[in-house]
Amino acid sequence: MRTNLVGAAFLLWMGCDSSPLPPGPDDTPSLHQVTRVEAIRGVELEVLDYGGKGPALMFLAGMGSTAHIFDELALEFRDTHHVYALTRRGYGASDWPDTGYDTATLAMDVLGTLDTLGLSKASFAGHSLAGDELTWLALHHPERVEALVYLDATDSRGEIAAFLEGEQLPPLPFSVLDGLPSRQAVAERLAQDLGGGLPAHEVEQAYVFDAATGAYLRERRHPGATEQSVRGAAIMDLGRVQGPVLSLSDGQGFAGWVEALVAAESLPLEFREKARDFLPDIQQHETALEDSLRRHPGWRHLQLEGAGHYIWLTNRAEVVTRMRDFFAATAAP
Repeated sequence: MRTNLVGAAFLLWMGCDSSPLPPGPDDTPSLHQVTRVEAIRGVELEVLDYGGKGPALMFLAGMGSTAHIFDELALEFRDTHHVYALTRRGYGASDWPDTGYDTATLAMDVLGTLDTLGLSKASFAGHSLAGDELTWLALHHPERVEALVYLDATDSRGEIAAFLEGEQLPPLPFSVLDGLPSRQAVAERLAQDLGGGLPAHEVEQAYVFDAATGAYLRERRHPGATEQSVRGAAIMDLGRVQGPVLSLSDGQGFAGWVEALVAAESLPLEFREKARDFLPDIQQHETALEDSLRRHPGWRHLQLEGAGHYIWLTNRAEVVTRMRDFFAATAAP
């Protein structure tokens, strides 16, 4: 849900299946092992185990993505870490309960996954929405956190949730895939919008295609997961996260999306005026947050100019180098 996709178009809500579909293509053992773990009673989540040697590193996907979004990036760290990735509830092959999409519950799912895997602590790398889970874990259970990597994930989603309170959810800046005739067409559209191609398994796991024609049908997620995640985002103080933290940002926040809402004539005038009034606040807060994180002694907050929201798809070599240097510097002697 970021400004680099505002120009694509606004996504119209579509109906979704009420339960996960069977897995897509078989996973090759050389890539990862796919398991399901009970994060909390009655909720099983998909975990990808990429193997590797060293302390645990777990990747957490952004809103709308599954763990497979990291299929290529995760492999870069198997020489220094035992690497995992988690698909949150409501998406892909994980369970789709009707509730539990607020920040605290999603973060508790992560803790439950650690417990089931027998991990006392881990380093976490989270994209977008997962930044809220990283922050919650660091503030409430720092003993379970080795180090944190925010992949364009420090934006104040809690502030957006407060702005939208009492309002219908406006269109979000996701790629418009309606009418695309094939998996290839979907992959090409996403690569164009995101700045880089998605791993093949992510296309299969995050979207549903017609079994006969191969045409795009819908996102593979609980129909209420996106809205509940947006509205359930907590306001948290990133300044209280002591570190060690690496934060890689594309330098764009939610202000561009709010600007688009102001200009969207299809939205009610009253809501557009509310967005206009909110715009200076979000712009000021985003600027202040960037400045404070750059000065934070426990953080390395770096801006990758023009990288786009999926920064490891557009700037993979730099992201890998920054992460490897960070982990090397923070490794226990």
